[in-house]
Amino acid sequence: MSDSLFLGFDLSTQQLKIISTYSNLKHHKTYKVDFDEAFSEKYHIKKGVQSEESTGEIFTPVQVWIEAVQLCFDRMKADKFPFEKVKALSGSCQQHGSVYWSRDAPKLLSDLCHSKKSMLETLFPGAFTFKIAPNWQDHSTAKEISLFESVAGGANNLSQITGSRAHYRFTGPQIRKMAVRKDPELYRETYRISLVSSFLSSLLCGKIVALDEADACGMNLYDLQKNDYDDKLLSLAAGTCPEVDGCDEKTACDGISELRKKLGKVHPIGYKSIGVVSRYFVSKYGFSPDCKVYSFTGDNLATILALPLAKNDLLVSMGTSTTVLLVTDKYKPSPNYHVFKHPTNKDQYMGMLCYCNGALARERIRNAINDKYGGKKGDWTKFDAILDKSKPMNGKLEVGIYFPLGEIIPNAKPCERRFRFDANENALLEICKDSLQWTIEEDVAAIIESQALSCRLRVGPMIANSGGTDNEESPDIHSSDYKLSKMIKGKCEKDVLKKLTDRYGDIKSDGSYQHPLALVSKPNKVFYVGGSSQNLSIVRKYCSILGAQEGNYRIDLSDACALGGCYKSLWSYLVEKHGIDNIHNYDHWLAKNYNWDDYVDRVGKYDDLWNEYVDGVGILSVAEQRLKQ
Repeated sequence: MSDSLFLGFDLSTQQLKIISTYSNLKHHKTYKVDFDEAFSEKYHIKKGVQSEESTGEIFTPVQVWIEAVQLCFDRMKADKFPFEKVKALSGSCQQHGSVYWSRDAPKLLSDLCHSKKSMLETLFPGAFTFKIAPNWQDHSTAKEISLFESVAGGANNLSQITGSRAHYRFTGPQIRKMAVRKDPELYRETYRISLVSSFLSSLLCGKIVALDEADACGMNLYDLQKNDYDDKLLSLAAGTCPEVDGCDEKTACDGISELRKKLGKVHPIGYKSIGVVSRYFVSKYGFSPDCKVYSFTGDNLATILALPLAKNDLLVSMGTSTTVLLVTDKYKPSPNYHVFKHPTNKDQYMGMLCYCNGALARERIRNAINDKYGGKKGDWTKFDAILDKSKPMNGKLEVGIYFPLGEIIPNAKPCERRFRFDANENALLEICKDSLQWTIEEDVAAIIESQALSCRLRVGPMIANSGGTDNEESPDIHSSDYKLSKMIKGKCEKDVLKKLTDRYGDIKSDGSYQHPLALVSKPNKVFYVGGSSQNLSIVRKYCSILGAQEGNYRIDLSDACALGGCYKSLWSYLVEKHGIDNIHNYDHWLAKNYNWDDYVDRVGKYDDLWNEYVDGVGILSVAEQRLKQ
């Protein structure tokens, strides 16, 4: 195995990346195709997509992805890449997008190895009904998402079934748009519908393969607890819902049955392969005919496979937007975040928070500081100096909310608000932006603290439930006897709860009461990635607020999705060969074999101020209830 290779693919919005690693997880080679650079003129794309501003549609021509695979492999061949040493491959793709195969697709895929034409010329256009694939940025399905939540009995009920409330980008609403509004005839002619992940793995296998179960959770169609599609939601997606479309029972049943066939069965969570690499790639590039293909999954799901994330560990991605990923063993869905099945561990889930506002909000404050003090454009020196000296909530019980863009969590319009809690009056006061009571220097700590406090407030329920407590057996925080709960152990935790409820009443996030355990729960480890993770001052402030019990780490995850595919293929290959008892679950295996010294930087020299930010949780909860949706 010493010279064996494992491939990981990342088909994102703007590029295709392929990474190879050795069996010891060490990096071997990286190849990529930038879509705009290679295809912008040919396919009229910008940042990897085409857009229809009048309708809100954002999509990618399917040809782009096929030709990118072709081009990337050609570059690898020109580089004399040793394809014959590849034992297995897997990968990730942008989530929620869908590809629509024709009835001719199975034959065209299987005949690739006999064709004298290129893969693109052989497959396109005959293998597809719709020639485009909706992109995750699409926002043309407002009508459909309203129907999905209505038919399910509300956003909360839909999230209980599918792990998420309805979203523009999710596949179910997109399928209904294609079936009802876009082109009903082409929908009827569609033989199979793939997610982008199963589309790419189908190309590599030379056959249409099943949807990855974890990725299927991002459709608003899959019942995570029943491990099956929900018939009522299928009927709606197919345009045959009696309640909405006025169809009789037979027509509804036929629509459900037809869409089930189009989607096919899902490939269950685990390690079993979905096939071997297509004979086309064996003959054209020199792959071994025994090279295994393991199911591809969604990009966020692959990201957690790139790190040894165990139960109650957090990944905080600090980019243009902010994304928080959490591994948990309890199914605790909410309209305020997403829950997916874990892509390799059958009894675990991935929780995900997605914020619109991240770096943009931070940079606005930084720029204002530099303007005042004559700092260079883009320089963080003065900002960091102020942040490092700041006291929790500026020592004045202050919290600011900074949304240059409309926010998802909480659902709020663009705004900039500043609040201060008056302990004597026991009241939350709003401070005018131009008031002398609040300076631009105070915004420095407030912007970082409010973003971190929002994460703390919202990951609490997932961590608390992952701790082994069932909601039905636990009191709500607004019940009179919660203080007597034996589950709240330790004087510190009880003091936290007493302080919160005495000052701020019932603590809510996004309209939902917070369970007492949620307010005193801490993550085990926290990993920081993304552009702002390079700023130690910002990361240390997050460390103080989130209160990781087993350490904080920074890591460069620019290749996370592809690396997650590499590691998944290696682990799956080893388990199939040696058995799960010898290799163990994915997180244990990766933690044991991970190159910690090469990849991870432990964060030190920060103050553990978790208890001092208790007021911040309460202030933010009350302040958010005043925001306009």
